[in-house]
Amino acid sequence: MDRPRLAIVGMGGYAQAHRRYVQQVEQQELGKQVAQVAIPADQEAFAADLAEMRQRQIMVFGSLREMLAQAREHIDIVCIPTGIPLHRGMTVAALEAGCHVLVEKPAAGSIQDVDAMLNAASRAQRRCAVGYQHIYQREFRRVKDWVCQGRLGAIRRIRAFGCWPRQPGYYARNGWAGRLAVDDTWVLDAPHNNALAHAVNAMLFMASPVPDAALCPAAVRAELYRINAIESADTAALRVHTMEGPQVFFAVSHCTDRTLNPVFIMEGEKGHLEMTYEGKLQARFKDGTTQVVEVEEGPRRVLEDLAQVVAGERSALMCPLDMARMQTLCACGTFESSAIHPLPQALRTVDPGSGTVVIRGMTEAVQQAWSEGALFSELGIDWAIPGDEIDLTGYTYFPSYRRRVGDAVP
Repeated sequence: MDRPRLAIVGMGGYAQAHRRYVQQVEQQELGKQVAQVAIPADQEAFAADLAEMRQRQIMVFGSLREMLAQAREHIDIVCIPTGIPLHRGMTVAALEAGCHVLVEKPAAGSIQDVDAMLNAASRAQRRCAVGYQHIYQREFRRVKDWVCQGRLGAIRRIRAFGCWPRQPGYYARNGWAGRLAVDDTWVLDAPHNNALAHAVNAMLFMASPVPDAALCPAAVRAELYRINAIESADTAALRVHTMEGPQVFFAVSHCTDRTLNPVFIMEGEKGHLEMTYEGKLQARFKDGTTQVVEVEEGPRRVLEDLAQVVAGERSALMCPLDMARMQTLCACGTFESSAIHPLPQALRTVDPGSGTVVIRGMTEAVQQAWSEGALFSELGIDWAIPGDEIDLTGYTYFPSYRRRVGDAVP
């Protein structure tokens, strides 16, 4: 087919990244933007950008509904970089209109929402990709290739951590940040299901020995905590057992006193691999050899991948919706496993410059959990409360176990 015709929903926030994706695709002559959704507030804030788009003959609409009603036959791919509560509705609407979709991560707030999106894609015979940026990065795909080639032997465990403190504005930036649900739509906003959801997704992808596939979670045990005045969690630790065998571990918090990007450690029968968030790789093999691979600078070809598949130049998506479903399955399981426990007020401090709420000792606790592959309660930390082991086999609805999700806002 000719170059795919592209549309973007939204102007601000993460839509800025998708606008860069579109620019990359246009520069390589892999696609062309033909439509833009800009809600009334965006039409005022981005008036100059929209005027430039109109000069380029890009159609501008006030809503996705309006765009699909008037121009769906002129659009091949719709980019949906909107908030989590909108992912299911907008993705299904675009697919039903006959468009392919790139939706931002995480795929949705609940497993039933993801499955509804998958069913819509199947009915429409259209593709849906998810914007988990690391999956499109050559360094992460190199690790995947090593695993599929058996260079590390059978993978036993992969683990990572993240210390990403967040200022108060992070939770005030929209109507769903820090929320468990908005009206009747699950959000489950939390560091492992939003800001660093891609770390969990990347681990499930890299540790699978099957090309173009992710590990399938079989069970999860988690611990969820908060100190910020939000509904959901700002701190989490989780251990996932998978159908294929490898264990996945992640510890993360938004209330640390330092910013420390994730570090991934993969343990295999033949070797041990460590990779930074940026992609620098160091492997030590049991035969005594080592290998270091530096980061190769280059753009993440997120939209380029879908454009090539839609154009018939490639057959398989790098991050299709069914792969991203595995991260959502993990996230849902964590909220089944653990109530959201308050962290001790006695350990609470506030950074005088940024206003960030910090728990003393949290940075060290997250790193220790990662180092030992142990949940906070297993480290003997006095504020930690163990969660339940949740069976995820055949899991298709959140919440499945009829337990209370969250509790009152502190």
